[in-house]
Amino acid sequence: MNSDRRKFIRFGGQLIGAAALGGAAWRVFAGSDPAAEFSQPRGPYVWRINPDKCTFCGLCETACVRKPSAVKAVNDQKKCSYCVACYGHLADLHVSSEMIQSKGVRVCPYDAVIRKQHSGGENGYHLYAIDDARCTACGKCAKRCNTLGTKSMFLILRPDLCLGCNRCAIAVVCPEKAVEWAHSYPEDDFRGFYELEGHAADGRMETGASS
Repeated sequence: MNSDRRKFIRFGGQLIGAAALGGAAWRVFAGSDPAAEFSQPRGPYVWRINPDKCTFCGLCETACVRKPSAVKAVNDQKKCSYCVACYGHLADLHVSSEMIQSKGVRVCPYDAVIRKQHSGGENGYHLYAIDDARCTACGKCAKRCNTLGTKSMFLILRPDLCLGCNRCAIAVVCPEKAVEWAHSYPEDDFRGFYELEGHAADGRMETGASS
């Protein structure tokens, strides 16, 4: 496969991955769930997880006052390599591509990491997303991805799920002080300062929406 064709397929994967994950990002931008018992008031500051400090220790899953946790794993489609076998998805990568779906041992105990074929058949490109309804913020997928992979998976504290406590229970126990009271800006599934296309309000770079 020549370089131009490979780049085209990879770019196509990014676009499809962004579109597939757009629903989750839109819920974040749209605000709190109308069915939630409590809605975090909008303000200039929110609790956020600094991905450069986070070590995915698992405390976000157990410490959050919300059950399940307001923290969710996401996968940055701009950093993902679309591998046949993903470190954040499989505990053992030594399994044939044809057997991954049926026999592959999952990293996530709740099978929240979703694998979808994109192009090139079983040995081609695959998209990986997180089912936030299953995700409990255990951080296992993100930890393996950051240790062995491209660091595309990470954890975010969803502002539409966070209760906005004055003293965040996760921040209190976080050993790396990765949970910070920081300036509010739209949260998305990209590891960095990105915006959903058409939503940038402060001049920062706009991208498509999607750890």
